[in-house]
Amino acid sequence: MYELFSNRMATAGGDHPAVRDGRQTLTYAELADRVGVLVAAIREQCPASAPIRIGLHLGRTVDLVAVVLAVTAAGHVYVPLDPAYPVQRLQFMAADSGLSVILTDRELPEGLSADVTVRVDRMDWSTASPGWRPTQPDAEATAYVIYTSGSTGRPKGVEVRRRSVVAMVEAVCERFDFDGSDVWTLFHSYCFDFSVWEMWGALASGATLVIVPAETALSPRATAELLVRERVTVMSIVPSVFRHLTAAVGQSAQAPVSVRRVIFGGESVDVAAMRSWREAVPGDCQFVNTYGITETTVFVSTRPFDDAELDAVGSDGDFATDLGEALRGWEIQVLDERYAPVERGATGEIWVAGDGVALGYVDRPELTGERFRTLSLPGGPARRFYRSGDLATRTADDAYCYAGRADDQVKINGFRIELGEIEATLRQLEQVRDAAVVNGRSRIGGRLLTAYFTADTELVGAELAERARAVLPAHMVPARFVQLPELPLSLSGKTDRRALADL
Repeated sequence: MYELFSNRMATAGGDHPAVRDGRQTLTYAELADRVGVLVAAIREQCPASAPIRIGLHLGRTVDLVAVVLAVTAAGHVYVPLDPAYPVQRLQFMAADSGLSVILTDRELPEGLSADVTVRVDRMDWSTASPGWRPTQPDAEATAYVIYTSGSTGRPKGVEVRRRSVVAMVEAVCERFDFDGSDVWTLFHSYCFDFSVWEMWGALASGATLVIVPAETALSPRATAELLVRERVTVMSIVPSVFRHLTAAVGQSAQAPVSVRRVIFGGESVDVAAMRSWREAVPGDCQFVNTYGITETTVFVSTRPFDDAELDAVGSDGDFATDLGEALRGWEIQVLDERYAPVERGATGEIWVAGDGVALGYVDRPELTGERFRTLSLPGGPARRFYRSGDLATRTADDAYCYAGRADDQVKINGFRIELGEIEATLRQLEQVRDAAVVNGRSRIGGRLLTAYFTADTELVGAELAERARAVLPAHMVPARFVQLPELPLSLSGKTDRRALADL
């Protein structure tokens, strides 16, 4: 996996800028030297030959990229611990993944600790050894563990293989003309698997990776200014965030004309936002939709949009739900309840097989067995599939169009969220008797979570939101809290979510 970077460095040239964060820039050679210093430190602290899981508790700087490369080059597994997450969440991820080592660029918060802590911000970068060599682990070994939401209130760690990352990067890059002249953004938290593509895709193509500060990523106007200032050419972004960015671009004095490719992921695309971008920004820009899942290594398929589709008068944008073409080495099947491929016009569940299917969930054998299954389908051998929970409809011309979820999981800013996890967390807060979370839309069209709750005493929504932020990541905290005397029930005695949605 490290060869995605090292091989490209050999051809791109060591003096080419690899990564910058607004304060410093590292060339490919300087980044390799910094990785060498980190690998030596890791090997000194972790002499065991077998791979171990190493927590990364780092801000958005060039050192984040260097550490990801170093843990990979040292033959170990990285587990993201974004400092922006609540400490209680970080504690759970560290304990659940069995971390004994954490690499950090700051003092660890109280309650988060490890047997060994390596302070990256105190490294002497002048000690690089030009002769160091990366470890060559089994390609089937785990590359990273990223935690996703769990319906029972317990997040689940997804173990993704090294060869899956390599296959994903190579399969996407062969479809598009990325090269060393490109400037990419690392826009997302490294706790979100979109970051895997942003980092490795940029470095594997010899491009320059610009790390977007967290405060900039939260501001559409600041993001638009960064795109112009850094002359960004390739941007990966969640559609709901792109909608706000497009509005900011339309009001900016300078348009980001350098952007030539926008890659969407995590949510259904917004056709109106793409059309608005084309009106506001002169020049050619290709928009690419992707379908992907953490458990299948970021991407499963890609679907570029052509100018004719976007310019068609009166088009309602139905084409935007088309899953597109599976990556080389990936396979999409849409199956009915009997595990048979659906007929044209029918809707079924998306199952994914191939190179990207993860090893499973950390210490969750029952859940792994439920979601990762071996199936024998007509015309092929038995193979291991991931059951996505996503629905798709097979069209008359054999395309597959996304059709929602088969359960209560939702997507907010690209993150897959189990509403049950939020509800379970809210029920554990003092004085809260019961809670139900409903997914709706805001007045401007974005996704919005509303928490309806009952309590022993009258609680202020803002107070409950503050308590929720102490234990839930920001993307999982409902935007609205509404107290009710009792939650409405359906005839079967279950919480009536339809009635809540109508409130």
